[in-house]
Amino acid sequence: MFLSDLNANEQELFLELAYYVMGLNQEHKNAEIDVFDSYTHECHKPGYEPSRQSQIDFVIKELSKTKLSNKRIIMIELFGIMLSDDEFCANEANFVDKLTEKFEMKAYMVKRIKRWVEGFNDMVQEGYELISRK
Repeated sequence: MFLSDLNANEQELFLELAYYVMGLNQEHKNAEIDVFDSYTHECHKPGYEPSRQSQIDFVIKELSKTKLSNKRIIMIELFGIMLSDDEFCANEANFVDKLTEKFEMKAYMVKRIKRWVEGFNDMVQEGYELISRK
């Protein structure tokens, strides 16, 4: 939704990070794959194949250099993919804590971002229910 505000390098690094968080729950679920695919299209990189999964600490280090508003975009979009399966596992929570520290973000802001994404997801689901209601 907001990925167009990132530059091309940040978008590619973001895609690496997004793919990485998909595997934190030990599998890539269909809902997560669908969101990842939408991210690749938004970044004008359809069919993107992650190639830096073994260098995720480097990816985080590079993204930590971006401006605060871009870090918030990254967090919003990462929560979008992590919450797409309606689960938020301990590995994902621990990773968010790590990212919060590396991005030098306030914990309350990250909680606020998570709540916003949860609310947004609820509204989208409600919209689909309204559309399909007979």
